[in-house]
Amino acid sequence: MKRRIVAFATLLMLVTSVLGAGSASALSAKLDFHVADAAIGAGTGIPQLGARAVADNGDIVSVVGSGTFNLGSEKTTGGGTFVHTTSGGVLVGSGTWTATGVDDFTFYGCGGDLPSNFCGGLLTLDVHLVAGGGAAEFDGVLVIDCLIGDAIPPGAIEGIKLNVSGGPNFDETMFEESGLTLYVSRSKNG
Repeated sequence: MKRRIVAFATLLMLVTSVLGAGSASALSAKLDFHVADAAIGAGTGIPQLGARAVADNGDIVSVVGSGTFNLGSEKTTGGGTFVHTTSGGVLVGSGTWTATGVDDFTFYGCGGDLPSNFCGGLLTLDVHLVAGGGAAEFDGVLVIDCLIGDAIPPGAIEGIKLNVSGGPNFDETMFEESGLTLYVSRSKNG
């Protein structure tokens, strides 16, 4: 955990230069989300290979992405990539995902030993997935859990879950340092 704190403090320099410093007591309605993306990798020095989850049949999905969401309007932007493999590592499919709406956000808090605009929570997004260069399209629900704050529920696991309509449900989060998540509160005027 201390390694993560030091790493996120380094990431602060990147984020504050773009967003400006926020305040835990003045959480804005707009937040950025990061899922095992280049910003986390650059800030922590830990290569981000994707946040992973496993389905009942052992298949694994790996997700990378970033974007923004608005708590008031429930609007979101952003997306990323996904890779679906069997438990043995055989590629089943890959493609892109786009965030299409916010279902829910449970706020865990901001700051603590981290910068005051680094926040945690459980975000549930509606997403649209496109696989095989457009050969197949699916809707789904992506859940992103970031364990920062003083209101983290017992049993929470940092990472993602992905449920695909008509497809596999990757319901078990696989925590790995190569799949970190983060929310960054935007300043009210940013």
